[in-house]
Amino acid sequence: MHKRQITMIIGIMAVAALVAVFAIVFNSTPNEKEAVAATSSQSSKTVDKKKQSTSQSSQKVASKKNDAKSSSTTDVEKTLDVKKLLKGQSNVPDIASVNQKGNELTVVLADDGTQSLNDFMKAYAKATTLVLKSANEQSKISTVTVARQVKLEDGLEYAVAGKWQKDQLTVVNKLAVDPAIKDVLLSASHYSIGGSVWDAFSQQQKNDYQNHQQGGQVEATDNGFNKWVQAGIEKNK
Repeated sequence: MHKRQITMIIGIMAVAALVAVFAIVFNSTPNEKEAVAATSSQSSKTVDKKKQSTSQSSQKVASKKNDAKSSSTTDVEKTLDVKKLLKGQSNVPDIASVNQKGNELTVVLADDGTQSLNDFMKAYAKATTLVLKSANEQSKISTVTVARQVKLEDGLEYAVAGKWQKDQLTVVNKLAVDPAIKDVLLSASHYSIGGSVWDAFSQQQKNDYQNHQQGGQVEATDNGFNKWVQAGIEKNK
C-alpha cells in the first residue's frame, strides 16, 4: 500500500514536470519570434539609412557639379567678346589687341593708315562707344581702357586713348550711336591725345578740351594710365 502511494506521487510529479516543460516551450516561442522580428527590423532600418546616406551623397555631388557648371557659365557670359561685338559694324577700326583681366578690359584699335584725321577719330569714337555700352551691361567689368594707334614716319603711338571707371561707365548710354569724339573723351575718367593729333587740331578743337592734351572727369593723376599711354609709343629701330 505504501509503495502504491509512492508510485502515484511520482507519477503525479512526472506529469506536473511535463506540463511545466510544455508551458515553458509554448511561452518562449512568441518571445523568440519577437526577438527575431526586432532584429530583422533593425537590420532593415540600417540598410535604409545606408541607402539614404548614399542617396544624399549622390545629390550633394550632383549639386556641386551643377554649381560648378553654373559658375563656369557665368564667367563665360561675363567675358566680353569685343571682336564679335565690332564684327560687321561699318566704320570701325580693326582690333590690334584685347585683354580682359578680372574686372578690367583693355582694347587697342589699329590704324589702317588711309583715313583722314577726322575719319580716324570718328571711327575710334564709334567703336569705343559700342565697347563701353556693352561693358556697362556686365557687372563684372568696372574699368575699360580703349586706345587707337596711329602710324607715324618714326613708328607708332596711341593717337587717342581713354579710360572709363565705375561712375563714368554708368553714363555712357547717354552717348549717341555715332558720337562726337569730344563727347566720348570728355566722358572718360582720364583721356590722352597724342602729340601728332594734338598738333593737327585747330584752336577750336583744342578749346573743346580746354587746351588740355590730357584730362578727364577724375582730376587726380592716374600714373598707371599715363605709363600705359607712354608705353604705346614705339619708335622705329
